[in-house]
Amino acid sequence: MLRKLSILAAFIWAIGHPGAEAHAGRTIAIAYFDNNTGDAALDPLRKGLADMLITDLGAVGSLQIVEREKLNQVLGELQLSKSKFIDPRTAQKLGKGLAAELIMTGSYALGGDILRVDVRVIEVKTGRVAASDKVEGKKDDFFAIEKDLVDLLIRTLDVKLSASERGKLRANATQSFSAWQKYSAGLDAHDRGDEAEARRLFQEALDADPNYQAARSASERLQVIFQRSDAAHAAEIDRNWKSLDPKAPDFAQKIDDLLARLQSDDSAQLRQKVALLTWLAENDLAPVLIPEFSRIDLEVQGLLSRFDDARGARDLVAPVCEYLLGKFPHNEMTVLQCRQRMKMIAFYETTTDQDGLKKRWDERWRNPSQGWEQAIKDSMPDIVKLFRLYARKVKRK
Repeated sequence: MLRKLSILAAFIWAIGHPGAEAHAGRTIAIAYFDNNTGDAALDPLRKGLADMLITDLGAVGSLQIVEREKLNQVLGELQLSKSKFIDPRTAQKLGKGLAAELIMTGSYALGGDILRVDVRVIEVKTGRVAASDKVEGKKDDFFAIEKDLVDLLIRTLDVKLSASERGKLRANATQSFSAWQKYSAGLDAHDRGDEAEARRLFQEALDADPNYQAARSASERLQVIFQRSDAAHAAEIDRNWKSLDPKAPDFAQKIDDLLARLQSDDSAQLRQKVALLTWLAENDLAPVLIPEFSRIDLEVQGLLSRFDDARGARDLVAPVCEYLLGKFPHNEMTVLQCRQRMKMIAFYETTTDQDGLKKRWDERWRNPSQGWEQAIKDSMPDIVKLFRLYARKVKRK
């Protein structure tokens, strides 16, 4: 690997404390590196590189490394989250917000297959550049490049490492550049608030390297966050549901809002949605905001679409369509979709072997590959129960 390290002779003097003992316990912040490759696909590596450095340097007992969550918070508060290369002036603002003494920041560029990382270590108190250097090597040797950056900061601080710390700094969470890219993109998605995408990318990182502990830890942390968020969401929906008054003038609006908020690609939320639809049917409630559109019909049609190719679909789907047409006679989409649905069922009945149809149906739902498929599978008993309720309502007329 090509490598050029021009360690400044005055690192320790620039920091302002000549002894290693004086540096013990110093607080260091690793800012996000800038992507100067011209390739937007490499943007997530800004956070991935910082995360690797934070993880490695966190193994050094004499250093206190600012956590990434705190960095994100202060970057947002100072409106620096979209800033480019952090200069000494902005580093002072950021460092004070983080209560850090030093900030490491920099940028990376790609020339052919050579990755170059430029780095600066800035002293927060004075705004002075305590170290300025570069590390470069083949992109496939990225993990060695990251270790060079760790060495740079260790030398800057004149930290004396124990044998155990030295061993931890040599280890890598993964040797797969692809896994690390997915993990980095997952961090970025999480910071944007796209939790579903973060979960997907962390899983892809684990698929690329099943032993990637960083991805596994992030995924586990996210799982806790998701569970808390889902529980809070479910509790809010439950509170809103219990406060519903069918006689209230805003009843239709509240039903519309509740059904719209419940996602169909999440098992728990889909079950809540089906439960709400069931409650409405049991109480013969069919609120609409405007005669030409019904949220209830929209949601039920979405469920019906999963049953067009089920064996015996006619016996299940036909009464549901009859119920919807009776409840929402002014909704033209109800007529159009039910007509199309029955045509599809007739097609499957006349062109497909029924035993083969059942086999294909069973295989389709045995091992769902997508979130919405898993949600449908988990909610299938409740959905069928809802459809049979609609059928009973039709027969009672």
